[in-house]
Amino acid sequence: MPNEFFVTGLILVTLIIGAVLWLRRLLLGNAERRSMAEAMRLSEAKYTTFYLTLPDPAGIVRMHDGLCMDANPALGRLLNMAPADIVGRTGEALGLAIDPEDLQRFTQALRNDEQLHGMPMVLRHHGRAIPGLLSARDAHIAGEKCMVFVYHDMTQAHAIRDSLSTSNQLLQQASRLARLGAWEGEPRQGVTYWSDVTCEIHGMPHGALPPRDYIDRFVAPEWRSEVRRQSNADHGRDKVWDMEFEIIRTDGRRIWVRVLGEAVFQGDRLVKVRGVLQDVDNLHRASERMLASQARFEHIFRMLPIPLSFIDQEKGRFVDVNPAWEAVLGYRKEECIGRSLVDLGIYSAQTREHLVQQARTAGQLVGYENELRTRHGDVLTMLQSMSPIEIDGRPCWLLSVLDITERKRQEHRVREREALLSLTLSAAAIGLWDWNLLTGKVRGDARWHTLQGGPSGALHEQDWQDGMSPQQVAQVDSALQLHLMNTSVPFDCTWRIAPATGPIRWMRNVGKVVAFSAEGQPQRMLGVSMDVTLQHEQQELLHHMTHYDALTGLPNRVLLQQRLREAVREADRAENAHLALAYIDLDALKAINDRLGHHTGDRLLVQVAGRLQRALQQPADCVARLAGDEFAVLLGQLSDREGCEHRLRALMDVVCAPYELDGERMDLTASVGYTLFPEDSADTDTLLRHASQAMYVAKQAGGNRLRAFDSVQESARQNLVEQRARFDAALNDGELALYLQPKVNMRTGTVVGAEALVRWVHPDKGLLLPGEFLPAIDGTETAVAFSEWVLDSALSHIDSLRRQGLEIQVSINIHADQLRHRGFAEWVLAHLGRHPGVRPNQLDLEITENAALYDVNYVAGELAQLRAIGVSVSLDDFGTGYSSLAYLRRLPIDQLKLDQSYVLGMMQNSADQAIVQGVIGLARSFGYRIVAEGVESVEQGILLAHMGCLIAQGHGIAAPMPAERFAAWAAAWRAPADWMESARRLPDAVPLI
Repeated sequence: MPNEFFVTGLILVTLIIGAVLWLRRLLLGNAERRSMAEAMRLSEAKYTTFYLTLPDPAGIVRMHDGLCMDANPALGRLLNMAPADIVGRTGEALGLAIDPEDLQRFTQALRNDEQLHGMPMVLRHHGRAIPGLLSARDAHIAGEKCMVFVYHDMTQAHAIRDSLSTSNQLLQQASRLARLGAWEGEPRQGVTYWSDVTCEIHGMPHGALPPRDYIDRFVAPEWRSEVRRQSNADHGRDKVWDMEFEIIRTDGRRIWVRVLGEAVFQGDRLVKVRGVLQDVDNLHRASERMLASQARFEHIFRMLPIPLSFIDQEKGRFVDVNPAWEAVLGYRKEECIGRSLVDLGIYSAQTREHLVQQARTAGQLVGYENELRTRHGDVLTMLQSMSPIEIDGRPCWLLSVLDITERKRQEHRVREREALLSLTLSAAAIGLWDWNLLTGKVRGDARWHTLQGGPSGALHEQDWQDGMSPQQVAQVDSALQLHLMNTSVPFDCTWRIAPATGPIRWMRNVGKVVAFSAEGQPQRMLGVSMDVTLQHEQQELLHHMTHYDALTGLPNRVLLQQRLREAVREADRAENAHLALAYIDLDALKAINDRLGHHTGDRLLVQVAGRLQRALQQPADCVARLAGDEFAVLLGQLSDREGCEHRLRALMDVVCAPYELDGERMDLTASVGYTLFPEDSADTDTLLRHASQAMYVAKQAGGNRLRAFDSVQESARQNLVEQRARFDAALNDGELALYLQPKVNMRTGTVVGAEALVRWVHPDKGLLLPGEFLPAIDGTETAVAFSEWVLDSALSHIDSLRRQGLEIQVSINIHADQLRHRGFAEWVLAHLGRHPGVRPNQLDLEITENAALYDVNYVAGELAQLRAIGVSVSLDDFGTGYSSLAYLRRLPIDQLKLDQSYVLGMMQNSADQAIVQGVIGLARSFGYRIVAEGVESVEQGILLAHMGCLIAQGHGIAAPMPAERFAAWAAAWRAPADWMESARRLPDAVPLI
């Protein structure tokens, strides 16, 4: 409310005073202006005397019972009672009431200070609202504690404000509808033409010819010489002359007119003069009324609670200040007039010059944060605004300030805590603690004890191990030792709290050793505790959603891969141990879905999952649902292939046994393919692919078959070798092209970046996508050469876009082989050095979770070097890899890219929507930016914006396009109106990533 009042008051004062001064310039001549200025100064002195002595309602109230002990006549007039009838009665008996909120503010203010000045409130007398300003102070009268008060009735001021607003609108309307007459003349012939309006202004009939002796006939005698001088002056080409004077109409009435004219040339020859004439008599006659209005405006200026002042632009000296300025800055008006901000020591000359320069450059200064020194030496942080205005012909600044000192102090305290404790998360609840490392005792503030589950207000020391399990004690001790090894890294440990009453909570504790003994032994640690239960639960939920199938509850592909890697490591360590990975596809589920619906099919899948789960024999065995009607089974502790097939056929029998749903029998068959480790010694991804290939062989054989992966795959390997050779040739022959797909901000409607995507322009097969050729070069030297080409091409296009006026960040996908290559950071820096026109922050490196986690320590170190110079790092296809959140926190990344599979499915699938929401929340918790891939509709964009993600990429915006066409597309693109409107409606409190 104060900000709105401030802005409204400032605009109102500026517009009204500006209008008055403009009319004064328009209406008055030089001699008359000087006379009016003197009259105005006398009027202001009278007004000030009247205002300062104006009697406001006042009285004395006894504090202990609220009885009025005295009342002045103004209070009697306000209440329509004789002052004697007021004395001896309480406010309630007089029919007076104050709104509860106003009463609470008044009571609190009076309790904090023995006096208060100008508190806005609304007094109600028998239901009638009387707005005003209340000033009061404590006093002891006749030995009793009393309160002396003065209430300034603002009812008339509010009415004046409304009246001024209406008057201003009418004045603007009158200006638009003002009548202007035209005239025209020729050299040596005088004025030869008058318009009808010009004739009317002179009191002549329409069509009348202008008299040749116009000046002697119409111009008032005292103006004739000046008009002749102006008329005979050489006005020159492209120069408009403007003058005001009085004329005497044919009916004898004197009126003021304004004349504007210009000369018309043909070549160098003056052929005519022409212009307009306006009847401004009403404006001149209204000057007295306007001066009275100015007095009312002065009243508003004085009563505004925002500190305001007028400062001469040329000399920088105060022309006027309002009482609010005097109250906040401590300088009386008489001390300010004629002196500058610098003279008073409010701020330095350098600061003044800087602010004035900014205001002149932009036309005004709005909401500039600055520090001002008061008369008493206090330094206050202010929001300062400056608007140009003229006062008596002098250019001035209307200066206003808003005190935000306390708010800035609070912000500074928050920043100090964040800097001290290196907090990376914003916590709703923070408790402070002090740990004596010598005694093992912890002392915390009241909030910390509450977080620990103790009763409110119970402050005492306790052992730091209280309520912890042995595992947690070991965890805390380990975190402490890590901190002591490198005290520049804060102690950071999260553990579970089990209060005697209430639910279990998870607390994150961040601290730093602040005292050491002379021998260097740690003695004391200070820190904070934060309740991160919600974040922990979100992480657990996200972990479950990303590792388990939503329909069956079985592990999904992500969790299967993790367990497969663990099983392979176990099998490597054991002797004569075999491991089988089977891929199961249900042969007839599609027909059941088509006949009975997907709901029935889903129920059948749940039964299949249950049977497979119950049929597992070993603790290390695992069954997972991969997609649709496809399952995978991991079997360990096998002695040979025969035992493997025996167990797999038993699983097939379990799956193929009849089912009954809603009284109907259903029969299923399954095609099963498997591969056996270590006979098949491929990596985990390849093992799953081999099992899948074997399953397809079983399916092609008619279904309901069990097939093992065998050497038939050699032909595929040979084909892969041929593909690699062909791609090498394409790379050398220039058959690759770089395409760009834009990234946009859905709130601002601007293009903020692009992703570089490679296309193979194949002479025979046409345009090939990366998925059609990149798998063939995995793990080869060709992959390294390909990465060289991608990075160099991307940097060249970034530089080209910059020269076209488009400076954006371009993302490139880093191949896993290149990322793990030693000297990766130096490799990127070398390429940047060959493109000096490209800033490092214009390059974004997109990596996958699996590539980064191959050697997380090395990768993190390389990426950290690049981020240090400004290169951005994004984690691509987040949510589809195998990383844990612990690994994720170790990676130095700036941005998560939400996988398009979740974005595409979130409009129909609640699980996908929950994953999207969870990933956005996780990114917010870690302070990462987030980009949504695969946005194909306006509705998807709106939903993403409401969940907190505003950066989008996908075919709904634009398909990948040749890089040469990107700049033209970006210049022509416009965001859907629904996106920007929806984003603008988001509340300010919603974090937008």
